[in-house]
Amino acid sequence: MQRKPMQASKGFQIVTDWLQQQQLNPFPFQEQAWKAILAGESGLVNAPTGCGKTYSVFLGALMQFINAHPTDWTKQKNNGLQLLWITPLRALAKDIGRAMEEVNGGVYRDWETI
Repeated sequence: MQRKPMQASKGFQIVTDWLQQQQLNPFPFQEQAWKAILAGESGLVNAPTGCGKTYSVFLGALMQFINAHPTDWTKQKNNGLQLLWITPLRALAKDIGRAMEEVNGGVYRDWETI
């Protein structure tokens, strides 16, 4: 089975459309992370504070979820993206949660994070 290029995937298009609406441009390391996630690889993202590590992983997982559920990714009932995100600091967890909620509000609109 031949894989579609990352740019041709529905998840990539939806996420990058949202980024453009926010007037945000992905960094090369974020695109590399997305490519690895969509290829089923694992890894480690290392970048300075405030450089977009959360988006590099969260948006990649979101793209992967949309690609796996191209017709029903927006339906919350019996469906949904589930992530386990572990962070050592409560304040950092709140910042990460806010970043994820911002994406959810723009991409999913009616979804809530727990």
